[in-house]
Amino acid sequence: MRKKWEELTDEFDAETEHGERFRILIFTTMIDASSMSNPTAPPVRGLKSARTSQGHHCNRIDDDNWEIVGLGIRVKRVD
Repeated sequence: MRKKWEELTDEFDAETEHGERFRILIFTTMIDASSMSNPTAPPVRGLKSARTSQGHHCNRIDDDNWEIVGLGIRVKRVD
């Protein structure tokens, strides 16, 4: 069985239309690709997931807009 883990690969601030700010964290599932014939193979990047710093899951609408699922609100990326 291949070993899997998550790595934080991006993070940014996002804001509601009323000015409430959230920190969005993007995690990528990493999959161990090493084998007997290639023990030093780098890990393979798998699926990405997003959640707020408080742990609420997020769905990506597009590059700049996200929905915080548990709160039922949309936020826009701010830089």
